Amino acid sequence: MKKQIPLNPAEITELQKQFFHSLKLGTGRAMLLMKAHPQIDFSAQILAATVNNLAYDRQCEGSRAVYLYSLVMRSRQKDELIRTIIKKFSAKKRNDYGMDQLSDLVLYFHQAGIAGAKEALLSRFEKTFSNGYELFARGVLLEIEGMAGLIMAAEKVGQLPEQERADYEDRWRVDDFQEMNKSVDVYAELAKAAETNPAIKNYLDLILSAEPREKYRRSKTIPYAVTEIEELIDEAGRFPRFWASRISGMTQADIEQVARNFLAEKDGNRKYKYLPFFYQTKFPFDYGFLLKLASGRNVKKNRRIMHAVNALSHFKGDDIRALAFKKFASEKTPWDYSKLLVNNYKTGDAAILLEIIQRSKNFHHIHDLVAGIIDIFEANPTVECKASLEALYYGMNCAMHRWSVIDLLNKNGVLSEEIVDELAYDTDEDLRKLSRSIKRARSKMKS
Repeated sequence: MKKQIPLNPAEITELQKQFFHSLKLGTGRAMLLMKAHPQIDFSAQILAATVNNLAYDRQCEGSRAVYLYSLVMRSRQKDELIRTIIKKFSAKKRNDYGMDQLSDLVLYFHQAGIAGAKEALLSRFEKTFSNGYELFARGVLLEIEGMAGLIMAAEKVGQLPEQERADYEDRWRVDDFQEMNKSVDVYAELAKAAETNPAIKNYLDLILSAEPREKYRRSKTIPYAVTEIEELIDEAGRFPRFWASRISGMTQADIEQVARNFLAEKDGNRKYKYLPFFYQTKFPFDYGFLLKLASGRNVKKNRRIMHAVNALSHFKGDDIRALAFKKFASEKTPWDYSKLLVNNYKTGDAAILLEIIQRSKNFHHIHDLVAGIIDIFEANPTVECKASLEALYYGMNCAMHRWSVIDLLNKNGVLSEEIVDELAYDTDEDLRKLSRSIKRARSKMKS
C-alpha cells in the first residue's frame, strides 16, 4: 500500500474545494480525489451535494443519487453520512429536486440492506400533507411497496380538498406502474379499494378524468404553406415559433416567396416576426438587411437583433466575421454572437473563444456559451478545440452538454487520459459507458 504523505491544513482545504467543485459539476474527479486521499474527510462536501441537487437543469438531468451513492459508500465516514442523510430526508418538508435526490439515496440504502432506510421512507410518507410537509416522490413508495404503495399514495391524494387534488393527478404514473406489473390489474385493484374507501375513490375519479398518455408515434410531417406562415405571423403576439421539420419540406420557391413577403412588409412589428423563420432555413437573398439589423446594440434587450443574428449565422462573409469580433470585444458573455463563427471560423479563433470562456464567472454564463461553441467546433473540426472544450468541461455543471464536449474532444483526437479516467465516475451514465468504450479502444491500439 502506498504510504500517504502528510498534508498541511491549507493543502487539505484546497483539496476539499476541488472535491466540492467536482461535485457541483458532476464529474468523476471527486471519486479520484477520494481514492487518492483517503485520509481526508470529504463528508461535509458530500452532504452539501446530497441535500440540494447541484445540476444545471435538474428537471432534465434528474437525480444525481447514483453518483452520490458511490461516494457515500466509499467514504470512511460512511456510517455517519448515512445516518445524517436519512435524518435530513426525514426532516425535509419541501418536495423539490433535492427531496427527490434524498429519497432516491435512501431507497438505495434500503436496497443495500441498511437498517432504518425503509422505515425512514415510510415514515416520511406518513408526514405527507401534515405540519407543512409536502408529498414526497410517490415513485419511491411504489418501488418499495408495490401495489400497496400505490393504494397508500391514492388515499393520501384522495384526502385532499377537491381544489387541491387536481395538482396531484398522475395517471401517467399509474399507467407506467401497470406496464411494469402486467400480472396485476392495477385499475381493478384501485376500484376494489375505492368501494370501501372514499379517499381512494376520489383519487380514482381524478386519474380517470384524465386522458391516458398516448404512446409516441411518428406522424407524417406536413410542410408549411406560404399562407400558413402569414397566418402564424398575424396571430403571434411577438415572435412565432417555426418548426424546422416543417420548413425542411417546403419548396425553394415557397421559401423565396416568404423572403419576398418579408422584404416587402412595411409594418415594422409584423416584418420582424419573419426573422425566426430564417434561423430554421437560410435566407435565400442578399444578407445585407440582416447584417444591418444584427449590428444594432443591446441584443439582450432587443429580440429583433437576436433573431437577426440567428438568421445571419447561416452566411459566410468577412463583414459577418468582423461583426462577431466586434461584439466579442464589447460584450462580457457574447453568446448570442458566437454562432456567427459557425460558418466564419478561421485557424487561431479558438484562442478568442477560450478567452471568452475564461471571462465567465458563474455556471449561467458558461451555460450560455456552451451551445454556440459546440456548434462552432462541430462545423469546424480542429485540434485547436482542446483548450476551449476543456475549459467548458471544467467550468460547467450541465451533464447533457458535457456529453457533446467530450464527444468533440474524442472525435478530434485530443481527449486527455485524465478526463477519460474521470468519466468512469461521472454523474451521467452515458459518459460512464463512453469511458469504458474509449479505454477498450485505446487498449487495443496499444496492443
